[in-house]
Amino acid sequence: MPRKPRAMQLADRVAYHVMSRGHNREAVFGDTGDFRHFLRLLGRYRERFGFRLYHYCLMTNHVHLLVQLENPRRLSSLMAGLLLAYTRYYNRRYGFVGHLWQGRFKSPAVQRERYWLTCGRYLERNPLAAGLVKAPWDYAWSSCRAYALGEPDALLTEDPEYAELSPAPARRQSLWREFLMGEDLCEGVIRRQEWAIGNADFCRELAAVLGRPLAARRGRPRKEPAAKEVH
Repeated sequence: MPRKPRAMQLADRVAYHVMSRGHNREAVFGDTGDFRHFLRLLGRYRERFGFRLYHYCLMTNHVHLLVQLENPRRLSSLMAGLLLAYTRYYNRRYGFVGHLWQGRFKSPAVQRERYWLTCGRYLERNPLAAGLVKAPWDYAWSSCRAYALGEPDALLTEDPEYAELSPAPARRQSLWREFLMGEDLCEGVIRRQEWAIGNADFCRELAAVLGRPLAARRGRPRKEPAAKEVH
């Protein structure tokens, strides 16, 4: 059997942390109906583009998604259509005129090994960091309740890194709750929002596939975080 092209082999290990904010950081969701409509649109575009949605969080003025596509080149078309569809809904409902979203969305590539769980944790902790809830699974508009409590969520494809935490669903949920409320040494890598999130070998490989030069860093090389363990 012929081997997959190098780009396709790498695509199997890459997801994208997609972020889009309201213009001037203003609200894009006014009430429960708005959140629900965005999730309905997300479901429609998931069927249309066939992407895997591993984690998500909708905040009042911004959106986080962790998605994987067989053809990453379709990510721009996916997000342009999704955000435009929601903008049209918002304009009709509120009589709004102008820019709803702030510029182009961000979408750093995320290495599967070690970093998908870190990214999912970062997304699902947003409401906690904002002081909206006492625990991430108390927030209604994220993937957290599926992973932490086992609630069904038809939008999600289970994160394969999460699935490897334990063969027992209840144990996976317990470990995820502990991980969410504990510390993660890799979190700073997600916060930097660089074009690629992963170890040095991953970034070099991705740069080679994309034909993108690696920017030289000033100062000492960044120390790679130790592999995290979830107990």
